[in-house]
Amino acid sequence: MPVINAYNLFLSSANRTSGTSDAFRLQLFRPITLKSPNNWFTCRVGSCEIPYTYKLINSANNVINFVFIRNGVTYESTVTIAPGNYNILQLLDEFKSELIQAIQSLASYTPPLVFTYDRATGKATFSIEGTDSVTTNLYIPYTSPVFMRCLGMTSMFQIGYTSPSSRTDATSNQNVNVFQNPAVYVRSDTLIQTQNVECLIGTQSEPSDILAKIQVNVLPQTMILWTNATDLRVELTNKIIDEISLYLGSSTSYSLDLGNLDWSIRLTLEEHTDDVEEKDLAINLSRGTDPYVEDLMSKRQELLANLQKQKDLLLQDATKKRSRKASQGEG
Repeated sequence: MPVINAYNLFLSSANRTSGTSDAFRLQLFRPITLKSPNNWFTCRVGSCEIPYTYKLINSANNVINFVFIRNGVTYESTVTIAPGNYNILQLLDEFKSELIQAIQSLASYTPPLVFTYDRATGKATFSIEGTDSVTTNLYIPYTSPVFMRCLGMTSMFQIGYTSPSSRTDATSNQNVNVFQNPAVYVRSDTLIQTQNVECLIGTQSEPSDILAKIQVNVLPQTMILWTNATDLRVELTNKIIDEISLYLGSSTSYSLDLGNLDWSIRLTLEEHTDDVEEKDLAINLSRGTDPYVEDLMSKRQELLANLQKQKDLLLQDATKKRSRKASQGEG
């Protein structure tokens, strides 16, 4: 469809009207409106610069429940994993350390936990090496899906022992995954879409507010520099755009914490039409010609020519009259 108008917006969260760096609103100094109610806007994210400071393990998923039973006594509590982007060995060490401290505090017992990772299989193994014959069990419920997928677990698991020679271990039932955010999503709740669908987080499918999907191919603590190479654009229902609201999400969450660091984006809003006259006008303007203007110019030239003829005739009549008067005066 032909483009009637195009608007380029260069925005930074540092200059936001309200909100946080990763979810902000910015008031436009001049509203952008459709030239006709039958037209429509599209929005295209041209480029983004986003600091990779967000963390997979964060306050939304780092509290892990556990149940510890020893000698018939049950202890229920939680451990909190420090926010961060871990490799699997670092995460296993952090989880084991937090569990040991928590169980020591609850049961005055130091569990000999052994958490290992097999690079060949891509799976982790969890065990308690029994040093006595007191029945001991540790249960990890499936209460934090993101964290459990990091461990390669898709359900609750149990480890324990009844004697040094009788032990129950647990091994990941799928490959561990400590990189669950391969993309960042630019979203908006003021640039309204109705025709697009997403199925990413927690639901089968729902109307989408995603403007762009940005693949992450750099390491944490660096800058994600992205350019829209696919020319992806979305159709909007807005008739007037006077405020831009943008927020960032990940593959696992509708929100994304940049730690108050700012990011920038380039948006292009285009107005399209189905109107035949506007369409022809847009096409010819893009080619450098306008038949309507040419027709008006032709008519103008015709009118000027006719006026010039009338002027010449009047001058001729006036000259003849002066000549007659002069001849009559002499007679």
